[in-house]
Amino acid sequence: MEDLPPVRVQVTDGDKGLVWTADEYYRLRTVHRLIGAMVGGLPGFRQQDQVHGLPLQLSPEEVTLAVSRGWVTLYEAPDPLADVTADEGGAPPAREAQRPPQANRKGWGVKPKPGQGAKKARGGAGGDDDVERMLANASFVTVPLCEPDEGDGRRKEGDGTTTQWTYPRTATQRARCAVFADLHARGLTMTTGIKFGSDFLAYPGDPMAYHAGFCVRVVPDDAHMRCQHLSGWARTSHGARKNLVLASAVAEPGDTAGDGDDRRMRVEYLTVMPDVEQSSNARYRKV
Repeated sequence: MEDLPPVRVQVTDGDKGLVWTADEYYRLRTVHRLIGAMVGGLPGFRQQDQVHGLPLQLSPEEVTLAVSRGWVTLYEAPDPLADVTADEGGAPPAREAQRPPQANRKGWGVKPKPGQGAKKARGGAGGDDDVERMLANASFVTVPLCEPDEGDGRRKEGDGTTTQWTYPRTATQRARCAVFADLHARGLTMTTGIKFGSDFLAYPGDPMAYHAGFCVRVVPDDAHMRCQHLSGWARTSHGARKNLVLASAVAEPGDTAGDGDDRRMRVEYLTVMPDVEQSSNARYRKV
């Protein structure tokens, strides 16, 4: 494995990394314990959202660790529509214009029969006009998935050559990368923990063979947490049969070897135990 070249990772403007070959994905997962997430669609399963294929998307923490260990080489791909829009002086044609609807045996692309929309409206289900009117009058809320300071200094488009990795740029990002690298050095395998309200899920091995044992939340060292938040995090983790771990990372005291990203970080952990009143033994215990 030492003779193999570094894995080529395409970086995006959202501080993510994309891996496009199956061999490189297999090497990252089995050798370097970087899991990522498949985000591509499979040709045979276009109408589902349960199974995905290449490319593999790496999180900013995974790319940062891989760059620091020399496992990957980064590149930025040029915008494939940049030359088209520059030559034509406008945006590319819409998807409907590029691919006209075609009738088939499943009825996709077939025009409705005369009066079909009116029947839906009279039946109480609502016609196309009602649906468009409802969507036009609806209000949408964007739920942020990162801290407010994590969106500063986004990456710009490149020209297809190698690039410099600028992540992490903030104190929050540096703490997340330090915690991720420390847990990885301890032999754990991490994936995103967003579905359990945490930053990372820590596994004792490959997620295909093990369940996650810890929900890890990265908090500032001097954070003042409300009891309601701590109780909610603990209930979510323990309800999924996982332990809640609060992690913090601070710069080593007296470390003047570097500034910013170059400073060594000390990572500390705090395990939140379940409420003793929820255990079967405690409810019968006499005080």
